[in-house]
Amino acid sequence: MSAQVTLLLLCDQREPYFLFISALKSAGFQVLIARTAVRAKRFLSNTTVDAILILDSDYADGTAVASELKRMAPGTPILLRGEERRPGIDSLWQADLQDVAVANAVAMFFQQSLMKSRPAAVARPQAGKKDVASAGAGQQPA
Repeated sequence: MSAQVTLLLLCDQREPYFLFISALKSAGFQVLIARTAVRAKRFLSNTTVDAILILDSDYADGTAVASELKRMAPGTPILLRGEERRPGIDSLWQADLQDVAVANAVAMFFQQSLMKSRPAAVARPQAGKKDVASAGAGQQPA
C-alpha cells in the first residue's frame, strides 16, 4: 500500500468546493484546506504536501502568493484553477466543480498524475532474482 497523497487547497470558501473536496477525499487524498495565504504558509512550515491547488484565481492575482509558496516548497507542484499563468504556478486547469461527475474525474486525474510523479520506493533484490531496479538506474520515467 502506498503512502497517502497530501494536497493543500488554498480557497477562501469551502461551500463552492464541497463536491470537489469530497471527491478528493474519496480518491484517497489527505486534504488540508487553507482559507488564507498565511494559513497555507503555516501548513507548509509544518507539513510536507504533494501538491498545492489554488482554487480561487484571486490568490494568484497581484499578491505573489504562488511565488511565496513555491519558495517554501520548491519541488511541490502548484496548480491554479484559472486562465492566466502567474509566477510560481506550474500548471493551469479549469473544471466545473459543481458537477459531481466532473469533480470525481478531476480528483481521479490528480490522483493518477500525482501518484505517478512520486518517487517509487526501491525494493532490494532477493537472492537469485534479477535486479530490475538497477537496470533502469539513471533513466527518467516517461
